[in-house]
Amino acid sequence: MKRTEKLRLIAIEGILKSQNTALARALARVSRGELVLEADSSTPFVDFTSRDPQDLNFKKHLLRLIDRFKAQKQMNQTDMFGDSYVCDYLFFADRIYANCRLRADEKTLYDVMMAHMEKEVAIPDLVIYLQTTPDQILESLTAQYGKKQSFDEDYIKTLNNEFNEFFLYYRWSSVLIINASQLDPEKSSHVNELYQKMQRPFAGVIFYNPPIER
Repeated sequence: MKRTEKLRLIAIEGILKSQNTALARALARVSRGELVLEADSSTPFVDFTSRDPQDLNFKKHLLRLIDRFKAQKQMNQTDMFGDSYVCDYLFFADRIYANCRLRADEKTLYDVMMAHMEKEVAIPDLVIYLQTTPDQILESLTAQYGKKQSFDEDYIKTLNNEFNEFFLYYRWSSVLIINASQLDPEKSSHVNELYQKMQRPFAGVIFYNPPIER
């Protein structure tokens, strides 16, 4: 899908939530858009340290999905022609986690709920996917939680592959896939150059490597 001239809704997604939020804050500042952040800094299926039983994980996932839906629907009901928004998650990407972690019976219920919700939320004009590698994810998680914390490396690899495939074939919006290892949302030069690139009309999926400053 070719994006519109005015970016009314930008959604940022990636496995590392902190990266999504940092970029969303930076782009909201430079674009003077309204910032839409998830209520909590973590989601049940992004919390790599969780030891919750499967049933509790499923319930927490549905509750978070409902919270996201309420926020997205409220945003969709506002004057989208007068305001612009930058969101630190893509509602539709929740399916990635569902496909990776839900049992068949849980997935059936999830699909019914998601099919209804997807009709009620706004489709972004532009989706930004912050692409990482399993090694980069592990490095970031170790820095966040400490070396003593163990992580399911197989799950991280599977999740990363699912993310890559999802956004490579995502067709509801234009998609900008960014090499996250080279992007620093705290650097104004990086953010300004990215913002300028976002203004150029394009269709489908394109890749972007931020410049390496020496």
